[in-house]
Amino acid sequence: MAHFLAQAMAETGAFTVLRENMSYSVPRMLEIFGVGHHSAKITATEAPNFAHKPQALSERVYGAGNPKKAKELGNTEPGDGFRYRGNGVLQTTGRGAHRSMGQKCGLDFEGNPDLVTAPEHALKPALQEWSDGNLNHFADVSDIRTITLRINGGLNGFDERKAFFARLKPLLT
Repeated sequence: MAHFLAQAMAETGAFTVLRENMSYSVPRMLEIFGVGHHSAKITATEAPNFAHKPQALSERVYGAGNPKKAKELGNTEPGDGFRYRGNGVLQTTGRGAHRSMGQKCGLDFEGNPDLVTAPEHALKPALQEWSDGNLNHFADVSDIRTITLRINGGLNGFDERKAFFARLKPLLT
């Protein structure tokens, strides 16, 4: 439980953000999506074009502006990058993930991505992702690195995840 909650808290800014904002300053954008940090490889030269422009940045990161990532995420239509940006407790990202999670949960997350954050459904895709990734096994051996890689696809916020876990673990034992 502590591992799940630590990941959820890191993904949602301690449950204050249920939908990826995508309104980044240039320095933060380069830290998250810049060369050497993300497949988008946003350069310092192009970053000002996307600063505080969520739809444009989403398309550059998850949509047609990043064809390999768009294909990986199943984002095939203009606007998919923004429509299917990180969403929900574990930040479901991409048309394909919304479709797959919706099918597994018996809901149309692809047709209505807002259902992923609806109170009556918010835990369903997160718990499904946890189960699909066999993450209880890694939680049992306290392998926070593998859990983070499977949830996040990288190690973004790894120190924050470890700190959340350290605070939560004593409360749940």
